[in-house]
Amino acid sequence: MKRVRSRRSKYRRFLLAIVILLTTGVTAAFARGAWSAPDQAEDAIATVNGVPISIAEFNRAIRLNKSQVIHYFQNTYHAEQTKQFWTTAFHGEIPAEMLKKKALEESVRIKVRQLLAKERGALQEVSYQGFLQQLQQENQRRAQAISNNQVVYGPAQYDEDSYFEYVISNVTLAAKRQMLQTVLQQNESLPKQFYEQHKAERYLTPGLVKIQRISRSFLDSNHHTDPSLQQEIKQQLEEAAAKLQFGGDFEEIAAVYNPQDTALELTIHLGDERRNARSPIAQAAVKLPVDAISQIIEENGSYHLLKCIERVEPNAEYLPYEQVKEQVLQDLIQQEYESMIYERMTTADIQVNDKQMQSVQIQ
Repeated sequence: MKRVRSRRSKYRRFLLAIVILLTTGVTAAFARGAWSAPDQAEDAIATVNGVPISIAEFNRAIRLNKSQVIHYFQNTYHAEQTKQFWTTAFHGEIPAEMLKKKALEESVRIKVRQLLAKERGALQEVSYQGFLQQLQQENQRRAQAISNNQVVYGPAQYDEDSYFEYVISNVTLAAKRQMLQTVLQQNESLPKQFYEQHKAERYLTPGLVKIQRISRSFLDSNHHTDPSLQQEIKQQLEEAAAKLQFGGDFEEIAAVYNPQDTALELTIHLGDERRNARSPIAQAAVKLPVDAISQIIEENGSYHLLKCIERVEPNAEYLPYEQVKEQVLQDLIQQEYESMIYERMTTADIQVNDKQMQSVQIQ
């Protein structure tokens, strides 16, 4: 094995070091006595500050990145998945080497996240052997709870990948919460400062349209369409539309044609594109200028007539700080967390077991 050090360097030097380790045959000895007992095994493929990355962890990263690498070579070089695919050089790029590099990078990143979570008190065991024991205990607990007719949230049994993602997500969230408390204790005004620095890129309004509407249902008591009522309601809204075209007051007309004697108000958020795409009302509303009246619209067993009373175009103004404060806190701590992970990855002492790396076969 060869020791790789990247002290106060840029992240690209970390990536370059991984490439060198994977493409050279230089080896060095692992540091002794630096690992926890469960991971003092010959299958460790690397260490991060003396803490091992087991071959099982590395193989997990291989599985998760495999399809991405395949798609890259298919899209870039129109490569076919032959028996020689993984070892074939495509303009100097070899799929197996790229996959190993990505898997090692991800494995190092996860180990750094685990170590940070342990440092913050959110995780006790960072070895993969310890994780597998925890998985077995959790599945036994769930099986016992089910046999006792107790409520079990989530799956009846976790597989290795899903439970690992569950654990790393939870401990990361716990670490971020602890970091947020520390940040706020040090500087209570930091969230507001973050908002001011990033509001032009993060906290612009997605836009909205406010409308008044006259709405009449043509469904019977069994929630089925009543054809005669449908025709009657449509004629009534056509009358209302004609009056509006001649300058009638919308609220006064709504008082005549709406049940409840009111003009219903509705706000359509322009950023909610998926929901808006399913609603004929929303699709019509987003096209209306202020004071414009829509055509008669059918949706959910009713006819609707709309008037636009307010428009705020996308990115026209900033969302108020109080309205987005929770999102600001999440964005702030995510940036703090990613900066810390970045710094620790670029200053980490990484040792790679070249012999184990070369023995990994990609199929």
